[in-house]
Amino acid sequence: MRVGALALASLIFIIDALTPMDIAIAVLYVLVVLMAANAFSRTGLIAITLWCMGLTLVAFFIGHDMYMVPPLGRCLISLAAISISGALALRNNTINSQLQEQVKLLAQTHDGVIVRDMQHRILSWNAGAETLYGWSAKEVLGKTITDLLQSNIGASFDEIMQIMLVKGAWEGEITSTRKDGRRVTVTSRWSLSRDRNGNPNMVLVTNNDITAARQAEDALHRSQVELAHITRVTTLGELAASIAHEVNQPLAAITTNAEAGLRWLNREVPDLGEVHSAISRISSEAQRASEVIKRIRALSRKSEPQHLPLDFGEVVDESLGLLKRELAQQNVSLQLELEAGLPAVQGDRVQLQQVIINLVMNGVQAMSRVHDAQRLMLIKLGRVADQLILEIHDSGPGIREQDIAKLFTAFFTTKEEGLGMGLSICRSIVEAHGGHIDAHNRPEAGAVLQITLPVAEGVSA
Repeated sequence: MRVGALALASLIFIIDALTPMDIAIAVLYVLVVLMAANAFSRTGLIAITLWCMGLTLVAFFIGHDMYMVPPLGRCLISLAAISISGALALRNNTINSQLQEQVKLLAQTHDGVIVRDMQHRILSWNAGAETLYGWSAKEVLGKTITDLLQSNIGASFDEIMQIMLVKGAWEGEITSTRKDGRRVTVTSRWSLSRDRNGNPNMVLVTNNDITAARQAEDALHRSQVELAHITRVTTLGELAASIAHEVNQPLAAITTNAEAGLRWLNREVPDLGEVHSAISRISSEAQRASEVIKRIRALSRKSEPQHLPLDFGEVVDESLGLLKRELAQQNVSLQLELEAGLPAVQGDRVQLQQVIINLVMNGVQAMSRVHDAQRLMLIKLGRVADQLILEIHDSGPGIREQDIAKLFTAFFTTKEEGLGMGLSICRSIVEAHGGHIDAHNRPEAGAVLQITLPVAEGVSA
């Protein structure tokens, strides 16, 4: 290209200087400048431009009288054309250099940058994509990205493309398969490109690897589930006497009714009506014992949370059912104000029961330090706007003002034997349900622990 540019410049000079043609031959130096733009550096392009202008002037002085107006006009036009083309070529070179630098930086970024057409064929694949997925650019160019990566997006490519056509961009998490078969999770950002006529022609995909972060989150989630399970089992251990009483009551009633039924059967004339009543009472008490055991098994079971529509008032009732004897033993008077007809909440029954039991037990333990006043616990459940609010009032000594801000912090406790995990786990569970938990002191005496949960839209309890 360099030799060609120099040869063309020499040919134009010979024709311009030695032929009598009355046209602006020197304008053809513009071609030399354009050829030099891609062949020479910035300094070289400036030198070629000045050289062409110099050849134009030399040819003019060789072949024409400087006082001849038409040749002088043609010379000036040629000089203007050469200088303008040189300036434009320099500007174009500067822009191209900047673009080249940006392309190099884009190619070296750690993010996977992929360009594909509207048929999902891969047009560009940078070094970050090679590192992320394991395939080189030569291996993937022209292949269909959907077949190559076998991505799990949570929606079809066609659905996402409909969003892209409207908004011009899309962002979300994608799990794909690497060349070695391992799965990788990325935050993916798609940008739609259109041609001059406004028709979509390409999609720029930028993928940022978050596999390690997701694995860490999953490990943290498993640890939280394990810790919550341990806390539930520990709580059940503390309630062993109450649980035994709850189970023994229906069992004792079953025994009594069974003996009564046998006596009615052993009469000379069996009283089948009384036998029927006894058997009905046995069935009822057996069902009661079964429900108690079912709740205990649910609380002690370690399983992944299942968020389903729940009657929160029913969850509160079931939780208090396991605490009746504990409340009685501590001489706690329980007052319930549960609003009827409340909408459902979306949540895990076992986890919400754990929160309620933990908060009630905290209130009971706080009131155990009060010996000269009535131990009264008020539990209120109602609705404010699109939220359900559960309040647990106790008549204990209250919470020290300096402790309120730290009350739900991990490992903070006001009990000598406490681990400081119960209320922290309660906060994690409530926040995972989209709600929040709070505590404050009552003006008269005691404390209030408050849970706020969003209602499940369009779902009734």
